[in-house]
Amino acid sequence: MMLPLEAAALARGRPVGDPDFLHFSRVCKDYPLRGGQTLRAIDDVSFSVTEREVCVLLGPSGCGKSTLLRMAAGLDRPSVGEIALAGERVTGPSRDRGMVFQSYTSFPWLTVRQNVEFGLRMNGDSLALKEGTADYFLERVKLEPFQDAYPEQLSGGMRQRVALARALANYPKLLLMDEPFGALDAETRWQMQELLLDVVSKDAMTVLIVTHDIDEALFLGDRIVFLSRHPGRVREILQPPFKQGGRLTTKEALYDAPGYHDIEKHVMRMMREEGAGAPH
Repeated sequence: MMLPLEAAALARGRPVGDPDFLHFSRVCKDYPLRGGQTLRAIDDVSFSVTEREVCVLLGPSGCGKSTLLRMAAGLDRPSVGEIALAGERVTGPSRDRGMVFQSYTSFPWLTVRQNVEFGLRMNGDSLALKEGTADYFLERVKLEPFQDAYPEQLSGGMRQRVALARALANYPKLLLMDEPFGALDAETRWQMQELLLDVVSKDAMTVLIVTHDIDEALFLGDRIVFLSRHPGRVREILQPPFKQGGRLTTKEALYDAPGYHDIEKHVMRMMREEGAGAPH
């Protein structure tokens, strides 16, 4: 059986697994200061994300991770360079890109099901499509028993499941996530990480996610783009060697993976160097 997003990709005439599915080309971002001066937050960033890949933006605080994510979402624009998704330049927000933030963004006056259906209703989709899509993603994030509950009746992890299902319900080409599990306790966090990998693997999703957590980056990321301190530049692009045989499915498997500790130490060393302003 063909997965929904894979079918959608083929219907749009794109090959599954496009290595330049999302492409940042010499992207810079400047912010105006007093006296006509500018502050460069992002400097000459170029990298690509392969279709169906989970790509992680990692680096010290203030390196521009969230800025790059906002530009990929079309919520902000590069000062120099361009960003393209599936060969089309990103110029503003679009249904093609779904966004999940760290803060809980469910509409409190809507039930879980109504939150998941919200984007579909705004897009004018039919009742049958709305209901079928909501059923599918409520099942995927294990929220069917809570579909008639309101967000205030849910735990933090469950609210993030609602946000994930709502973003996925529009079948975006790209899922963007900004520290989505940062406000959760440790147990709920790793449960949500495992859930995310299960969902994106089975539904052929492409994901760009921001985190500052090294373990989270190594567990989730097929590719990790490590950014230097201000202004943000690509210092290194890593592909964890233990992912070559496929993604891990449990957090425990990460700590037992061959080479995990070596790459963890390498990333931690880069993080310390950037935090201390050491040369590299």
